[in-house]
Amino acid sequence: MTTVLRRAFIWASIGALFVDQTTKLVVYGMFGGGGGDKSVAILGQVLRISFTINTRGVFGVSFGGPIFHFVLQVVGVGLVIYFGIRTRERWLGSAYGVILGGALGNLIDRVRLGYVIDFIDFGIPAINFRWFTFNLADAFIVVGVLMIVFYEVGLGFRSKRKPGVREWSEVKGVGE
Repeated sequence: MTTVLRRAFIWASIGALFVDQTTKLVVYGMFGGGGGDKSVAILGQVLRISFTINTRGVFGVSFGGPIFHFVLQVVGVGLVIYFGIRTRERWLGSAYGVILGGALGNLIDRVRLGYVIDFIDFGIPAINFRWFTFNLADAFIVVGVLMIVFYEVGLGFRSKRKPGVREWSEVKGVGE
């Protein structure tokens, strides 16, 4: 891994981790460390800040006991580090870095507090819909995965071109 790629991976990880942990500390302070029915409206009933404690897994679904959730996260972090340091693309390095920062943010919560702090409460009142409460670490993980998917889909389209066939924009004289 080159220095530039390593920097993208490391700085994306550090940035995502810092933003995640800072926002969780702010929310924890806003609500005095207690959950309950308290919420702060940001965009009416569409977007609220609601302090929630998640002792379970993704979307509050339980896959077993707390030890299992911890082990699952450690394995996930290990896999992200493995793929992150093996990548040869800056975009992918950043994607894996954002995923790693988010995963570490939730892992730190689980080790430090025994639960993960969730606080982003999104819904569409017109259709009586509320999404699971989540945090920025979760959002970073989703964004990183989407970055990888978009990269792979784009690469897949480029690699399916027949050798020797030029794109319209590559034809001499076009766009000049």
